[in-house]
Amino acid sequence: MSVSQYATQGVALLWGLVALAVTTLRSYANRKSSSAEQYRLLRDAQHKLWSLEDEAIPGLHHNFLTLSSGLQVHYVATGGQQTATKSLVIFLHGFPDSWYIYKRFLESTTLKATGAQLVALDLPGCGGSDDLRKYGPDEMLNAVGEAIALLKARYLIGGDRRSECMLASHDWGGFISYRIAAETVGLVNRVVAINIGYMPVMRGNSRLAIEDARAHFAAWTRDYMKVNLVFSAWRSIAPLAAQLLMSSYVFMFNLPHLVLTMIPSTTMAYLLDWCHHEGHHRRAAASKAGQLSELLLAESRASSFGPSSAEFTSPKHNNKTYSSSVRSRASTSPPGDWLQRIRLYREGLASDKWNLAPTLQQYRPAPEMDEETFKCPVTAIFGLQDVAIEPRVALNGIERYFLRSAKDYTGHGSQERQPTFTTAGAGGSHIVRLKDCGHWSLLEELGSGVVEKTLLWLLSQQNGTAGKGSLEEALISDELAHHVTIETYG
Repeated sequence: MSVSQYATQGVALLWGLVALAVTTLRSYANRKSSSAEQYRLLRDAQHKLWSLEDEAIPGLHHNFLTLSSGLQVHYVATGGQQTATKSLVIFLHGFPDSWYIYKRFLESTTLKATGAQLVALDLPGCGGSDDLRKYGPDEMLNAVGEAIALLKARYLIGGDRRSECMLASHDWGGFISYRIAAETVGLVNRVVAINIGYMPVMRGNSRLAIEDARAHFAAWTRDYMKVNLVFSAWRSIAPLAAQLLMSSYVFMFNLPHLVLTMIPSTTMAYLLDWCHHEGHHRRAAASKAGQLSELLLAESRASSFGPSSAEFTSPKHNNKTYSSSVRSRASTSPPGDWLQRIRLYREGLASDKWNLAPTLQQYRPAPEMDEETFKCPVTAIFGLQDVAIEPRVALNGIERYFLRSAKDYTGHGSQERQPTFTTAGAGGSHIVRLKDCGHWSLLEELGSGVVEKTLLWLLSQQNGTAGKGSLEEALISDELAHHVTIETYG
C-alpha cells in the first residue's frame, strides 16, 4: 500500500471519529424520554404497517417470496394475487426505510387505474425481509434480482412482449437499480431513480474536480498575481468538498467494527430521529406553524424499525410469517439491528464487482457491451436541496451512460426489434431536477406529485394509452415552471 493510500485511510478514520464524536454529543444534548403516549403510537403504527392480517391498510396486501437460497423477502402489493397485468412497477427503498415510504404511490387511484401491478419490496435485512450473511453485490444484487424475476413470473402475463417491468427507487434502492440497469439486460425495462447518484458518475466527477483544482492551483504557483486562479481552483473542488462534508455519516459507518460496537444506542437513535423528523417531514419540521404530528413521527419510526414482537403472534399469511432474523432485529435498541443495517455502506455494494447468480445468467449482457452504460432507459429525479448527495457530483455527465441505441437488448446480446413504447421519445432517458425538494423528495408535496406524474406518463407510454406528448408536457404546468427542469435524451 502506498503512502498516499495510508494517508487517505488515516484521514477517513479521523473524519469518521470526528463525525461519531459530534453525533454522539448531539444525541445526548437532544436526548428526550419517550412518553407513554409516544410508545402507544409507535406500537399502533407498527401493527398498522406490519400486521399480516389481510389489508391492515385497506387495499394493500402483505406477501412473501422465497428465493432459491431459502431467503424470505417481504413485500406489499396492490391487487392481491392477480396474474394478468402487462405492467409491473417495483418500488425499492433506501436507508433507513422500508416499503412504507411508497405508501402514497401504492394507494394512488390514478396509478392503480392504469392496470399496473404495484409492489413495494423490503430490501434484505430491512423491514420484514430476512438478513443476509453479507451485504456485498453478489449477495444483495442477486437477491433483489431474483426477487424481481419471481415477481415478474407471479404478476406479468407470461411471454407477452408488451409486458413491462419498471423499477422505481430511492437512495440505496437507487444504487441497486442503477447497477441492475447497467449490468443486466431484459430484467427490467425502465429505472426511475430518486435522489441518488450513479457510482461511475460520482467517481468521475470527483476525479475531474481534483484534476481541475490541481491544474488551477499549479498555474497560480507559477504566477502569484493571478489570484483568480485560486478562486477557480476552489470552484472546481467545492462540489467534492461539499460531498465529503455531507458524507460524514458514511465515514462514521465505516469505522472499525470494534469502534462501532461501542457506539451508544442514543447515537443511532438520534440519527434515525433526524431522518424521520428533518428528512421525511422536512417541510413540516421547518414550518413555524407548530410541532410535527407525533402520529407522523410514529409511522416513520415504525417504517424504519420493522415489525415489533407483537406482529409475530398475528395470523400468518398463506402459512408464512416473519422469520427469526426479523424477530431478532425487533429486540435491539433502537429496533432494527442498525449495526447490521449499516453494512450496506461497508461491504462494497455500490461499487464492487457483481457476479450474477446462476438464476440470473439469462440476463447477462453480451461481452462486447460497455459494462457501465445503462441497458434500459433511465429517469433520474433529484431534489436539489439534498442533504446527503451533492447534485453536481451525482448528476453532471450521467447522460453519457444513458442508452442511446434504438436497439432493444434481449439477453446475451442485442437484437433489432420494434420498440415497445408507442410515443416518440417514450423510450428515452431523462434528468428531472426539483429545485425546492430535499433528499426524501418523494415524500414532499412537490416531489411526490412529480414522481406520480412521471410514473403515470411512463405507464401510459407502455400501455399505448397516451396521445402525443413528452414528459415535459406531462409535468410542467404554470405552477411548476419555476420548480422543475427536465432534460430528455435519446
